[in-house]
Amino acid sequence: MMRAAPQPSSRRAGKPAEHVRLASYSCVQKLLSADAISGEQLGAHMGGALPLLVAGLDDDNVESRRIACVILATALRRLGPSRVSHEQMRQLYPELTKRLDDASDGVRVAACVPLVAMLEQVRYSASWSEAHNFDRTNFGYFVNGLLVHLDDPDPEIQAAVAEVLERAAPIDPPEFCSLVRAVRGRHRSSKLCDALLENAGGHTGGTLV
Repeated sequence: MMRAAPQPSSRRAGKPAEHVRLASYSCVQKLLSADAISGEQLGAHMGGALPLLVAGLDDDNVESRRIACVILATALRRLGPSRVSHEQMRQLYPELTKRLDDASDGVRVAACVPLVAMLEQVRYSASWSEAHNFDRTNFGYFVNGLLVHLDDPDPEIQAAVAEVLERAAPIDPPEFCSLVRAVRGRHRSSKLCDALLENAGGHTGGTLV
């Protein structure tokens, strides 16, 4: 997979290099979708492969960016929680949330898929711990980054972001509700915030609205 992923030398500007990168990302996608690489094999090379895959999120070609989202979602689920480190989570979530500002609405929606896959790999502790890969500080940055886009004018983007936030809520319900309440009054409509708060209430055994 490392050989198939676009190398730094292919990051040059211009259509020929852009097409080479697109072909490389397509090849990696096929390798992963064909179950040709196990979670153990992927984990052994992820330290070197992750920067190359993350770079695809910022590619000039819209299809390369979309495929990079698919690759990362598949890779995260193949790895499983035990093989995703704290440092990799810190590297991933800012780059993925950045795609919610993409010029292509298709990429914006596609970025929500690896965001959900990332949440599925969370080993959470409110305080930093070597045994865990996500803490409250990063959780707060992550959720706040999503909440900005919950108020997007496009209903499709709103729905995709709301799904990611629904998956985030059970990780730390009290903190999640505090973050949602802080922005609720600034949104054009409080409907989605209220729905998230109601849903999060089920994870704490009470009503948090």
